[in-house]
Amino acid sequence: MISMQILGGTLTALAILVAMSIAISLALWASASRTQTGHPPNGGIRRDPPREPQPDSDDARELVLV
Repeated sequence: MISMQILGGTLTALAILVAMSIAISLALWASASRTQTGHPPNGGIRRDPPREPQPDSDDARELVLV
């Protein structure tokens, strides 16, 4: 009789854990779908400054006119 009570309690606890995990995952999914990407604030994000030109590599071939 005790083993049936343990089995019943174990199955009840397992069912509660499964139901809670489903509820949490649905809540997270719903909150993620409700958030929307808005427009950036006025002025936006500062852009990176333009890159300076890089010097040519040493192995570049040069055209020599003779």
